[in-house]
Amino acid sequence: MLDAIIKSLRFDATIFLMQLIMFLVLWVIMTNIYWKPVLGRIGARQHAIEEAHDRVEATRQDMEQLRADYQARIIEIESEARTRIQSAIKEAQTERERAITEARADADATLKRGVANLETEKNEALVSLRDQISSLALDVSLKALGSAADVEALRPFVQQRVHGGDPARN
Repeated sequence: MLDAIIKSLRFDATIFLMQLIMFLVLWVIMTNIYWKPVLGRIGARQHAIEEAHDRVEATRQDMEQLRADYQARIIEIESEARTRIQSAIKEAQTERERAITEARADADATLKRGVANLETEKNEALVSLRDQISSLALDVSLKALGSAADVEALRPFVQQRVHGGDPARN
């Protein structure tokens, strides 16, 4: 029955064998002339795409690393700037406190010198005033008593009254 089907299909082994040989020759020719160059170009293109992708990925990683370094550097600079500013503020406060303390000390010293000078001048003025009052009292006594007055006897008495009870003080 297979022979009947084969004969009904008009299968000719010679034609089949010739077609098979033509197919194989065409296969070899297509492989060498068409498929190898096409597959080679496809492979080269695939390789170029993979290399480009690798370069893009490497560039992206480099970019991420540079961005991370940049952000770290910015944070470091901000921290350093904050530290410098705080240091400058502390230094300025310390300098201000020192200047205030120094100014207060100078003012206190000036005030003490002024008070001491005033006290000295006051004492000198009092001594001078007492001496003038003593002289004036003696002059008045001499004029009042005339030539009968003993200047040397009156002088300790007047000085004692003027100087507050201390006859030895001149």
